[in-house]
Amino acid sequence: MNGTTKLAGPAALVVLAVACNLDERPLGLVSPSFDRSHVSGAPLVLHVIGPQATDPAIDKALDAHFVWLDTTAQSNHKLLVFLPGTAAVPGRTQLVEQEAARLGYHVIGLMYQNDVQLAICGGVTDPTSCYENARLEILHGVDRSDLVDVSPANSIDNRLTKLLQFLASSFPEEGWSRFLADDKPKWSRIAVGGLSQGGGQAAMIAKLRLVARVVMFSSPPDSLGTEAPPWLATHVTPSDRYWGLAHDRDVFFRPILAGWDSLGMAAFGDRGAPETSAPPYGFTHMLVTDLLPRDGSYSGLSPHRSTVNDQLTPLNPDGTCCALRDAWRYLLTARSAEDEDAEVDEAEPAIVTASGDATVTEW
Repeated sequence: MNGTTKLAGPAALVVLAVACNLDERPLGLVSPSFDRSHVSGAPLVLHVIGPQATDPAIDKALDAHFVWLDTTAQSNHKLLVFLPGTAAVPGRTQLVEQEAARLGYHVIGLMYQNDVQLAICGGVTDPTSCYENARLEILHGVDRSDLVDVSPANSIDNRLTKLLQFLASSFPEEGWSRFLADDKPKWSRIAVGGLSQGGGQAAMIAKLRLVARVVMFSSPPDSLGTEAPPWLATHVTPSDRYWGLAHDRDVFFRPILAGWDSLGMAAFGDRGAPETSAPPYGFTHMLVTDLLPRDGSYSGLSPHRSTVNDQLTPLNPDGTCCALRDAWRYLLTARSAEDEDAEVDEAEPAIVTASGDATVTEW
């Protein structure tokens, strides 16, 4: 399925599940506090929602948000907001979005204004401020950069806020209201993640807000030569909540590692290789793969995108999907022995149990 195709009904969802062999497999112990050994294998609820359905003022980047929920999974009381890379759409990373839902997350693949390749910053007079200002404008919609043109309505902040309000109103039984406080995102219950530019935006959100988790795929790619820009050095979210997966043949590999170092991730152990080891990977926060992308090429951006892109993520030796799935699960769930869920004792809304093969809603 390509990234611009909407799922039109339950059959499309079921075909995708069969083709990718998303069966129930043991995850195993990924950290001292991990207490579940299996993920759900039940059909998922999917809402495909156009941004203008949530706010008519949104007038750019109108590809659909993909919203996922596994009503049979044990909830972890967290929302994962996943941001695609440059010029990509949430429909291109459905596999990891589904995997997160099966692990107990409410999941939003959020469409945002990502039409400008921020690598252009490397060639401007002041690249240091270029990256930071562009990312802040994409997040807030406040004019800070000549490189991008993002209005408040088109900002990530507005898109996420309006989508959560829409979901809470349209599907109250699904528990989306738990991720709102005073009609704004409740960041303490939100994990942010993304591929490439999207992973960098996740890191920018975590720089400014205390979030539950940050999961970065082939990101952050921002670079001053092979060094990380200064904006990554300080962040409200502590370093032990950042997790990453990269490909060692990625053209952005060196700046990605520099970014991880700047974020403090190296303090939790050396890099691990998911294809030659198994969870918990020595409890590292940094995974690096050398697996051949599904298109059979190490050239161009294939390695960069292959960490999580549906069409490029490597297959298992027997041809089933996905070779990096255990790595995805680890990055989404691993916790240290000292890491406590500050909100676990809060009352949670009930979640409806879907019937039939699947539930798909388009707006």
